[in-house]
Amino acid sequence: MEDVREVSAELHRLAESEPLDPFDTTQVLRRGQRGRRRRKLIGVGGTVVGVAAIAVAASLLPNLNSADSTPGVAEHKPQNPQFDPVPGVPSGEAGADQRITKEEATRRCALRNPDEKRPLQGSGPGIRSGHLMLYDIKTGEKHAQCIVPGGDKPKAAIVAAAAKDPLPASTADKLRNCSVLAWIDITDWQVVASDQSKALKQAELVAISPSGHKVVECELSSEKGFAGEVEANTSFATLTNLTGSDPVLDPSDKSVRADMYAAGGGGGGCTNGICTTYGMTGWGRVKSTAAVTVRLRIGSGPVYQVPVGQGGWFAFTWTTKTKYKIHDQPKVAAFDKNGKVVKVFGS
Repeated sequence: MEDVREVSAELHRLAESEPLDPFDTTQVLRRGQRGRRRRKLIGVGGTVVGVAAIAVAASLLPNLNSADSTPGVAEHKPQNPQFDPVPGVPSGEAGADQRITKEEATRRCALRNPDEKRPLQGSGPGIRSGHLMLYDIKTGEKHAQCIVPGGDKPKAAIVAAAAKDPLPASTADKLRNCSVLAWIDITDWQVVASDQSKALKQAELVAISPSGHKVVECELSSEKGFAGEVEANTSFATLTNLTGSDPVLDPSDKSVRADMYAAGGGGGGCTNGICTTYGMTGWGRVKSTAAVTVRLRIGSGPVYQVPVGQGGWFAFTWTTKTKYKIHDQPKVAAFDKNGKVVKVFGS
């Protein structure tokens, strides 16, 4: 409770008294590969420092909005003409977040990356469609990844449109690009949270499937990553059938609206233990129906604020140029309309 009071007082004061500094694109950290929120961070000048803020927990309960928390029934719909069916995989929502074997993931990734002959890493029941997997590499080899395909192979025209505009302004085009990434047609899913940073050249969105059974988190980037890395990525969760890798903060919470949080970032430009840049992206859900904003800050820097949307969902893409101590962690908390902390997510 002392942490909550401290964050409340500090964030509330800053939100009222300190305006946001302009983003400095020359000092922004680039965000690297992510499997389950894996980060590779680079600092601009001085000593490099990487700080990960990660939350992954055990269960996720169905809740799509504060008015109706019961998922509906998935409807069968015709194949979208922008996509071709993937043999042996259901299209659309049914092909999202499938629990599959490593052999099946290998088969699907071979369709996506026919020139890649190395085996995939990982095994066991945790392999799911629409999630990132890494290929095994030997010393000196280039990294390679595969977002395990669903049942919708994008045709050349939609692939070209996504490549031409990797960080689009419109929601519809963001869903298009996420569909191309996952080989899962989510073009008719409902976006419930979204944020975009010109400085980071990244966007983060959260969308719910038409039936309400599934949620997708998708990150898009207009920057090319390090050799062999994927800057853009997707991850899915099935709201009625969850595993320990789904990002719910309290696995014992069996309510219809559990707190969720997953984020990662890091900083750099450090000299004598004082750093000057920080960048972070993430998403989640606030259990409290009183929450209206999520605010972020590091050290004594300015506050960055995003709205809490329908169903408690939020997303952020945040970067700041501000001095902070090398061991400082970002503070992330949800606030009600009166500026009172209702949930602390980080530090």
